[in-house]
Amino acid sequence: MMALAPDPAAPGASELQPDDAAFDVSDESDVRALLRAEDTHFWHRARNRFIRRKIEALGVRRGAGILELGCGAGCVSAELARCGYDVTGVDGHRSLLAVACTRAPRARFFCHDLRRGLPDVGRRAFDVVGLFDVIEHLDDPLQALADALRFAEPGGYVVGTVPALMSLWSSIDVHAGHKTRYSLRTLRAALAGLEGATVLEITPFFRSLVPLLWAQRRWIGKSDRAAPRDHAAAAVDNLRVPPLPINASLLAMATAEHALAPLLGALSVPGASLWFALVKDGGARRV
Repeated sequence: MMALAPDPAAPGASELQPDDAAFDVSDESDVRALLRAEDTHFWHRARNRFIRRKIEALGVRRGAGILELGCGAGCVSAELARCGYDVTGVDGHRSLLAVACTRAPRARFFCHDLRRGLPDVGRRAFDVVGLFDVIEHLDDPLQALADALRFAEPGGYVVGTVPALMSLWSSIDVHAGHKTRYSLRTLRAALAGLEGATVLEITPFFRSLVPLLWAQRRWIGKSDRAAPRDHAAAAVDNLRVPPLPINASLLAMATAEHALAPLLGALSVPGASLWFALVKDGGARRV
């Protein structure tokens, strides 16, 4: 089912325009690079696997209802739908949702600007509500988390991912519209301000990428100082899919982290991203 047109009677329903200052997807080269990366880049493939495994580890069974807020072109939604979950996605970009519908034909997608209130998605509550690399873009991430919590069943989960480590900050983050990169401390503080939920876990991942990304971001900074270029060029370069052997090796390396997570956690090894999971108060945990 594809539901791209918001209900005209729904207050606040809207579509983001291509030149929206906060969420600009008007650069076609950016969009093409992003879609190519989402299909084949090791980072997106490894993140999808990590998200799926973490949701499974929460005990969420196939067939459970999952709502993804800020789903974009459906990269994560498609992965979860293929695994048998009942997926609904919401995003403000009609052009990206058109791609999402082709990637996940059994999922439902709704076009809505989430900054203008909650959309009517035909269902009151979900077992899981996801915000995957969303809240780092927002001036008020706590409001987005509170909105997500309203969609969750009592005992259901609000989960998400964010970029980590301000030491990795670069022009890539600027062009992506990031407000920050989180640390364990700053993310824990943000989640602690949310009423009606209990924090289950905050877990680093992409630990193996930290040295590589640190070197890359330092090189980008030096290059920008030596010969400044616009942030868009750096962002498109970052989305390029590595040559096949390198891409496959990095995917294997990132995937192997899942088995090593207990050891890496005990050693407090940082990651380039963070996963978080909250459970909504007021009910038994949904499985």
